[in-house]
Amino acid sequence: MKLSKKIVCSVLGAIALITGGVAVDSTEPVGPVVIQQQELGELRVSSAALELIGNAEGCRQDPYRCPAGLATNGIGNTHDVPSATVLLEQVAKDWVKNIQSAERCITKAESISGIAMTQGQFDAFTSFAFNTGCTKFRRNGNGSATQIYKHIMQGEYLKACEQLKRWVYSGGKKYNGLIVRRGLEYARCTQVD
Repeated sequence: MKLSKKIVCSVLGAIALITGGVAVDSTEPVGPVVIQQQELGELRVSSAALELIGNAEGCRQDPYRCPAGLATNGIGNTHDVPSATVLLEQVAKDWVKNIQSAERCITKAESISGIAMTQGQFDAFTSFAFNTGCTKFRRNGNGSATQIYKHIMQGEYLKACEQLKRWVYSGGKKYNGLIVRRGLEYARCTQVD
């Protein structure tokens, strides 16, 4: 993949495409998503979660290598990344699919507990799983269950919220971007909607 000039895109523009223009600070689930007359299913996260995830990830229409070395484009998309620039509509469609994947991961853990999460908790944990991936959300390097996953499976959501603040390292190094993101996730996790 040849890297060229950075082509950034608008997170708010992608959110508007996904929500049909609903306010970014809404804490209600997004619901059905239709982009360019294509039905993409539903999103359980709120537009406030979209803003949190989008601003943490950034938005690029051109392909690049993320810190983990993966080919990436759009808003944290690492699946089927083309070598060419993509339109904002494609960025939004890919983002919806990736968020739905993170939502499935969190919904499965929530169903094990049998206790419903608040919207803020669901938003925060979905952002976290979007960032780490479902496997790292659930399992440590040695295969044991992570503390955050254990707490969620037990319905101990406030304890799981506290765990977010610990996930600020990548490759053994503390990252300011992760500190900021986890702080925002923690705030959303403990917010009463």
